[in-house]
Amino acid sequence: MTITVDPTAPAFRYDALPLFDRLLREQPVTPLVGGGVLLCRHQDVAWALTSHDVRRPTEWSVNRKPEGPFRDFGRNNMISMNPPDHTRFRQAIMPAFSRKRTDAMTRFIETTCDRLIDDMRTRSSGDFIRDFAMPLPVTVICELLGIPTEEEDMLRIGSADMLAGLEIVASPEEFVRASAGARALFDYLSGVVREREHRLGDDLLSLLIRNERDHRLSRDEIVWAAITLLIAGHETTTHLLGNGLLALVRHPEAFAALRANPDLATNAVEEFLRYDPPLYVLFRQAARDFEIDGTGVAEGTLIMLSIAAANRDPRHFDEPDRLDLTRTNARDNLSFAAGRHLCAGHALARLEGQVAFRRLAERLTDVRLAEEPSPREGVMFKGYHTLPMAYCWAD
Repeated sequence: MTITVDPTAPAFRYDALPLFDRLLREQPVTPLVGGGVLLCRHQDVAWALTSHDVRRPTEWSVNRKPEGPFRDFGRNNMISMNPPDHTRFRQAIMPAFSRKRTDAMTRFIETTCDRLIDDMRTRSSGDFIRDFAMPLPVTVICELLGIPTEEEDMLRIGSADMLAGLEIVASPEEFVRASAGARALFDYLSGVVREREHRLGDDLLSLLIRNERDHRLSRDEIVWAAITLLIAGHETTTHLLGNGLLALVRHPEAFAALRANPDLATNAVEEFLRYDPPLYVLFRQAARDFEIDGTGVAEGTLIMLSIAAANRDPRHFDEPDRLDLTRTNARDNLSFAAGRHLCAGHALARLEGQVAFRRLAERLTDVRLAEEPSPREGVMFKGYHTLPMAYCWAD
């Protein structure tokens, strides 16, 4: 009997891992309700992320959005683009994410982590998302862009509203908030760009402005690029941090191992990304007819790639449902995509996670849930709105 999956159904939205386990065993290429296919195996998802037979479903994504600034964002964000526009945008921003620049952010990230932890230490409990997992990446991306952190609340709310609007289950009300968020961010960052062009520095906005002067990007494209980086630069990292800490709480033996050896933080981040990724699924579209695992896929077919299923594929990862901070191939996770669409800021996000979990392991003696967390309810992005924790701090 053929299994058909409805990605908007509660079983997919709230508890998809048992379904992914079954599909990996029985039917790794699965038809979707309403058309399209779902790919679950690691080798198939990795192939789709790197193959020229597959492209971004730009028009499908744009047409789902209401007319206005949120639809403009859909047309002008690098994440949804295909070459040659994707190539042009990526070449413009990649110098800001060079190894040298990323490494230079280490001290700033360490200082920010220490400041946030010092504040958390004044209380025996608190919301980890509000107190640490959200402000750390917001502060880092603001530093990278050269944006004052005084506007952190506006940036956080606007990007969160836009992220909710990107979900395939977004409601009309969420689309309204996403449009308002897109407009607020566009207006604010347009003003910042106008001011910045008179005093260019070493920040990412200045780099983008220099690309405008070289006729590589238009003014509107600069602003949309900044918004894309703002959203991608902190939302997924917030959920990496939150999902990772929750995994440690639910696996105290792993937390004990990390406390005993904080150097495990580097590989631990890879295992957190594999075990409970911030991004569960991505969408692609067949650029031409092809066949995968005996299933024909016609040009134009919508393809859903399950990052979460691929990261738990027993063909690639031994005992995939076990959290193992020493897993030797944990970095084979596909949580930052791959190939030409590999997340531009993946090294920075990884660095933030590594520093954060090292600092937390060095300064916490125990951590547990104070009450049940409040999860996100989307299909694509997985994490928590709140993560109430009780802490025991080292002297």
